[in-house]
Amino acid sequence: MCKCSFVRVAWLAGALLALAQAQQYNVNEPSGDVQFDSARGSDVSLIFDYSEIVVNPGEQFNLDCGVNGESRYCIWESEGGRILQVEDVYSNVYDGISKPANTVGNECGIVINSANIEHHGHWTCKVFVVGDSLVGKKNVIVTVRPTSPVLEIDNQRILSVTSTEKTAIKCSVAAARPAVSMRWFLGERDITVSAETEETPADKGGIYKSISTLRRMFEPGDNGKLLICSITHKTLMVPENASVPLNVVFKPDAKPLTTFYQISPGSDYEVRFNFSANPEPIKQEWRFGDSFDNPDTTLPIPAIEGRYTTGIEDLGNGLYTAKLLISAFMEEDANKEYILFVENDLGETQYKIKLSMNEAPADGVSDSSNHDKIPPSELSVSEDTLSGGAVAGIIIVILVIIIALIAAAYTRYRQMFCFAPVTSPDLEEGRDDKEEHDTESARGTAPTHTATIKSRLGQLTQVFRKPKKEQDTKLEDNEKKSLTKDMSTKGSPRNEHNPDEKEVVYAELDLGKGEGDKKAEVKTDDKTEYAQIVGTLTDNREEEKKE
Repeated sequence: MCKCSFVRVAWLAGALLALAQAQQYNVNEPSGDVQFDSARGSDVSLIFDYSEIVVNPGEQFNLDCGVNGESRYCIWESEGGRILQVEDVYSNVYDGISKPANTVGNECGIVINSANIEHHGHWTCKVFVVGDSLVGKKNVIVTVRPTSPVLEIDNQRILSVTSTEKTAIKCSVAAARPAVSMRWFLGERDITVSAETEETPADKGGIYKSISTLRRMFEPGDNGKLLICSITHKTLMVPENASVPLNVVFKPDAKPLTTFYQISPGSDYEVRFNFSANPEPIKQEWRFGDSFDNPDTTLPIPAIEGRYTTGIEDLGNGLYTAKLLISAFMEEDANKEYILFVENDLGETQYKIKLSMNEAPADGVSDSSNHDKIPPSELSVSEDTLSGGAVAGIIIVILVIIIALIAAAYTRYRQMFCFAPVTSPDLEEGRDDKEEHDTESARGTAPTHTATIKSRLGQLTQVFRKPKKEQDTKLEDNEKKSLTKDMSTKGSPRNEHNPDEKEVVYAELDLGKGEGDKKAEVKTDDKTEYAQIVGTLTDNREEEKKE
């Protein structure tokens, strides 16, 4: 097994080596010109645009065709079998055919100076290379102006349709190249979505017949409108139309219950109710009574009976206005329910109407011209808009108030405004009160501080510069002085206070070592009150004088 496998491997290796030597020999020493030229020909490619060309008669068009690589010559061949050699075209051999302005990548291109019916069809560009040829085909459509569109209806002057039935209308174009585009319009509204278009070749020359079928159920409001079939084409500067007016026949249109408000008692009030019907009504009358189901009075139109006068007005295009004039309107007229009965050849309709002396409700008001109640949906839009604006205003006011409160709190915190008196520490307050007490209390004026800001800052600097021992010594001296003065005031009883003399409060500020040593003592007699405040700093006035 192993020996046999080894032999097979050796044989396969020898075969591969022989094949490699043969390839090397062929590349370096080709056996003939045929193999060489074939290799060169495989590197040549065609430059060609296969999209179709649509051109009107008399217009110029280009037939572009190029080649990458070396070529021998090229020709163009029409669908009718005519052959044009490109070299002859460039030498102006053919009338009406010329050389293109740009031949880079368009070495085989030609120009047809004026298109005609003979140029319609497929054109083939053939580029001949060594041992082969390259081919590209292009479809050229020379247009044919379409025939006029035609509406296929029985009566060309008017189209009668029934509102309750779907009607099919056809519009056709007998011939056009290429096929036309067709659209439908009802007045100014595009209704093409309801139509289907079919294109059928009329001959082998690319001419088409187009038929568009519109299937639609028309409404009473479409009566009198123009139905239009419109076509567009490359040969037309503007669309070409075929149109017919619509005659939509329908029984009197239905309407909901209608109420007329704000009728003044004692006045002559005329009810004017609009409706539509086509064909025209053959019977119309007013009926009224205690209920819609059992009217006890019927008045034909037109007629005059007692306090009631009826009539009708033709507004044209199937629109009418029925009238009911009530003289000296009374409360009993408002308590009745009214029916306008209208009938034509297609059916009958009863319109229910109420008369009221009250104000119009919030969900509807009477219209003096149309006398139709405004739908609640329209009113709700207006109410939502107003409520939305009110809510927006309230939100803005609340935001302004919140911002003002935040600003006030911030300025109060930073003491930017004088919301409350702000006290500042004074190093000389205790001493000034002690030394100038007698004078100031006698005058009845508040003590003033003559030290400037600069001197006070200097004093604070001196305090922090002194050693801690000196500060403690100064604190003990100040405490002794304050205790001595307190003892001198204990001899005066409080019940001997003279009301003619003013009561003065002395405050002595003693700056000590820390926050934990703070204390305050207040002693009163018939003339004065003393308050001793011990703080964190000491007054160095005495020490500065010694220095």
